[in-house]
Amino acid sequence: MHGVREIMDSLYDDYEIVCFQGTKVVDSAISDMGFSVYENPYKKALSMLTDAVKFKMGKALKQKDCGAFFKHLQTSDIVANLFGICFCSSFAKGRYTYLKARKMVIGTFLISIIAKLYGKRTVKCPSSYGPIKSQNDLVAARFAAKHIFDVMCAREIESERQMRDVAGIKCKIIISPDMGNLMPYVPAKNKCEKLVGISVSHQIIKQWKSNEPYICCIGNLIDHILKTKGCKVVLIPNEVSFGLRYHDAHVADEILNRLVCNRNVSILDVSRMNSSQVKTVIGRCELMIASRYHSCVAALSAGVPTLVVGWHYKYEELLKLYGQGKWIISSQNCTSKKLIKNFEELWDKRVSERRVIGEKYYQVRKQVIKAGKVMFLKEVIP
Repeated sequence: MHGVREIMDSLYDDYEIVCFQGTKVVDSAISDMGFSVYENPYKKALSMLTDAVKFKMGKALKQKDCGAFFKHLQTSDIVANLFGICFCSSFAKGRYTYLKARKMVIGTFLISIIAKLYGKRTVKCPSSYGPIKSQNDLVAARFAAKHIFDVMCAREIESERQMRDVAGIKCKIIISPDMGNLMPYVPAKNKCEKLVGISVSHQIIKQWKSNEPYICCIGNLIDHILKTKGCKVVLIPNEVSFGLRYHDAHVADEILNRLVCNRNVSILDVSRMNSSQVKTVIGRCELMIASRYHSCVAALSAGVPTLVVGWHYKYEELLKLYGQGKWIISSQNCTSKKLIKNFEELWDKRVSERRVIGEKYYQVRKQVIKAGKVMFLKEVIP
């Protein structure tokens, strides 16, 4: 969302952004956006689609917020989808059926489908696609590319390949770094104390394949940092949703509770912060250990050396953009020993790596703006 605003600032003197999200709007979370954010008034896809047709036919809707929702779509120039990962069979559930595949993709991108119904330009902002292994995701990817989006952007070379070679998509898919790389923050003027940030993840626990549990690996690393570096450690939950039984804040609590000593360890209360404030904390870290994609984006775009514990190719390609390709450990074979070893290596090289990251940032920004011209200026896809 910040990336869209930064791109639009670079392209237009006068514009308006209106964002609809599926979750409840929290004022503190959107206080840095600078544009209107609303909750999608619909919970059921069929109701939304039915009312969309009624609204197009000029019929009045009972709920004012529903009418306002469709009015925004009808008067827009471009409707963009910001979902970060799509058609990923690592999340696949159930067996394939033709109806299920169609229902899945329509439900996921219904707002974009309605925008097409209203004759609007539809854009799929930079996203990770795949790995596409299930028939459901294969059918969904083809349907989205052919019928839903006028422009599709991939965050990685491998994501573009998944769409082209695996799904057989014929249309051009442009490659662009994540727009979150453009998110602003307040750089630290002076650092009074050394801080190590650790972005924790409930999602990686679901994808974990190593024999040593994720919680143990991170906990043992923190014990090592406290014992050898004299740093403070901040655990940073990325996804905190009161609608989930188990989210990143729960992971942070579990890690904190298993530490030998947690006196210099805190959990960042992201529920009371906006994303720019979170990135500002990340930007003040000496080093980040990250297991959430957008925490990696925030750290690298703020010039912070980052060691990634990841489960998807999106992490590897992001690191390569910043000349940091070696600083990743797979969830397939991560151990405390390997994590501590890599941490020590990066700690010793953190000053030089920070310099490399800073030099690479301008090229990353340039790539995002270039893709933005295709998405929002309607330039011809190169």
